[in-house]
Amino acid sequence: MDMTGVLVSLLEFALTIVMAVLVVYCTLRALIRTNTDFNEDEALLKGNVAVGILIAALLLGSANIMYRAFEPVTDLLRQYLTLSYAREMGGWRLLLGTVGNLALAFFIVVATMSFSLRLFGRLTRTEHMRAGAELQKGNVAVGILLGSVVVIVSLFVGDGVAAVSKAVLPCPVAGAMQIMR
Repeated sequence: MDMTGVLVSLLEFALTIVMAVLVVYCTLRALIRTNTDFNEDEALLKGNVAVGILIAALLLGSANIMYRAFEPVTDLLRQYLTLSYAREMGGWRLLLGTVGNLALAFFIVVATMSFSLRLFGRLTRTEHMRAGAELQKGNVAVGILLGSVVVIVSLFVGDGVAAVSKAVLPCPVAGAMQIMR
């Protein structure tokens, strides 16, 4: 049994658990603060199912995007801990790259989710339909519709975040190869 591989896997597992809880908590707080239309905490305490559906979709969507940003981090961590040439890039670069990457992804999550919901609300606004007001009243159909918008947006944005994450993170270089004539 490869003890290094087992230890790296256990570290990755523990890091994934911590990241999952932090993503859920921080995203929930940030998205609730960015919505100034009404108080989601109050709506949840009153049993507003529509708001609950939207918040659940926001959490799923943000987890999808953050996972796409976290995946390259775990790959880099695994390389750093198992490959000797990867350690030459320095632990501080790994830490700085990881924190910067996750902070950028979190900003993208909050900005994208807030922007997409507001844009969709403006595009679908009519004389009789205001999504935010209907959501506040507990209209479950509107909650499902807005939740679907969030999940769809996260599926599209996730690929972009993954690409940015791979570009931002420092990559270990295995070495140079010379070709003789």
